[in-house]
Amino acid sequence: FHGDNEGLVVAEIELDSEGEDFAIPEWIGEEVTPDERYYNMNLATHPYKDW
Repeated sequence: FHGDNEGLVVAEIELDSEGEDFAIPEWIGEEVTPDERYYNMNLATHPYKDW
């Protein structure tokens, strides 16, 4: 991201099934899927820099 959301990195992973095993990279932080602040429409109106 750039601008008011500079520094924020959101990563996604596509799996074939919910139970599929995968290696989590060291740089991965917390799961943010249920946090609506990370939705693009919310980042546009309430940017990361203001949290």
